[in-house]
Amino acid sequence: MEQQVWEACLNAIREKINPLAFKTWFFPIKPISFSGSELTIEVPSQFFYEWIEENYSTYLKQALKEVIGPEARLMYSIVMDKSQGEPVTIELPHQNAMNADFIEASRASEARTKKTEEFDRNLARFETHLNKKYTFETLIRGDCNSLAFAAAKAVSQSPGQNAFNPLVIYGGVGLGKTHIMQAVGNSVRENRLSERVLYVSSEKFAIDFVNAIQNGKIQEFSSFYRSIDVLIIDDIQFFSGKEKTQEEIFHIFNTLHQSNKQIILSADRPIKDIKGIEDRLISRFNWGLSADIQPPDYETRKAIILSKLHQSGVNLDEAVIEFIATNVTENVRELEGCIVKLLAAQSLDNRDIDLQFTKSTLKDIIRHTTKQLSLDTIEKAVCSYFSITPNDLKGKSKKKEISVGRQIAMYLAKLLTNSSLKTIGLHFGGRDHSTVIHAVNTITRKVDTIPDERKIIEEIKKRIEILSM
Repeated sequence: MEQQVWEACLNAIREKINPLAFKTWFFPIKPISFSGSELTIEVPSQFFYEWIEENYSTYLKQALKEVIGPEARLMYSIVMDKSQGEPVTIELPHQNAMNADFIEASRASEARTKKTEEFDRNLARFETHLNKKYTFETLIRGDCNSLAFAAAKAVSQSPGQNAFNPLVIYGGVGLGKTHIMQAVGNSVRENRLSERVLYVSSEKFAIDFVNAIQNGKIQEFSSFYRSIDVLIIDDIQFFSGKEKTQEEIFHIFNTLHQSNKQIILSADRPIKDIKGIEDRLISRFNWGLSADIQPPDYETRKAIILSKLHQSGVNLDEAVIEFIATNVTENVRELEGCIVKLLAAQSLDNRDIDLQFTKSTLKDIIRHTTKQLSLDTIEKAVCSYFSITPNDLKGKSKKKEISVGRQIAMYLAKLLTNSSLKTIGLHFGGRDHSTVIHAVNTITRKVDTIPDERKIIEEIKKRIEILSM
């Protein structure tokens, strides 16, 4: 069998090299065994073996792959002492032509496995204070958080090696700042990009710092924080007025930033608006990217509700979902709280969750009046009436139905809500207050003088009322 295999290999090699070289170096080789996918050949000397390996291993490798297959393995039996006539088989895996790639890959795989096992042990030992439910997959992305989401995603893929260092996320209470920040930490650990990821609130940092001073362990405290790869600090506005704490943060920040370690911070307002924070610290916090999170728009609120329901394995009527999404406008946490309260009340009362039950259950959370009407509801009603999209309404198009719809939306926003001219202008495409005043005055004149215009306004008001139920 080995003779047949070797003859097939010779036929594959013969046409690729000089005939004299073929006769000189391949005729003396003898096949002595073939088992499985391993062929053993005998060569007359160590020098012969080394010459074959150096000059013809590529041809041997290709030939055996063609004849035996990709798993082929070649062994050499070298005649080390001719006087004895007894050949000694020598296996040199690192020089084995057929298995060099396999051996290299195996060693790399083994090294990766050992590194992964060590990494996992370190992960298990290090307490991150991350909440595993806060991931990018469970985070609803909308216009309200698109920049923060995109920046956080980029940071999670290359922590410390990007332009967003530090990444500062700011916005009001309950808008998802903590979720986005912790999503970065969870992603970094899941993808094994770093062992030492730490989430800490500003309050805990300050308390631990004071305790370290009192117990004479300030050096250990500093060393620990300077060893972190991804440091996530929540609500840095609470460092305001704490001079010693700010000084420690300043030095930790410098060490981490110079070492290309990632820093992620959150605040309830832009960094420049936080009083009582040292200028040198504010300067460093502004080195990277600051991304704001706004209250979610209607579509995002609805998506959050649907996501929460999906996680709970519950379905609700569309009317109930729209009622909650329309009336809880400022706070994602409150939005999720409505769902939790509704499901809890339903399980206790054993009743179907209809619109009336929802209104009764959530009456303490949702106190709906005309003046509490959201701009999103007005926007949705106007878009529905004119068959246009929110992007049309907020865009720059001057088509009649769009520009009229935009003016009516601003007019109704001023008439039915407590929103300021600036807020209305910003909501409807970032326009200034003078544009809103012009729209209000224009529609007011039309309503006073044109009956058809009054009918349009009344029809849109009815739609707003239905959406607000």
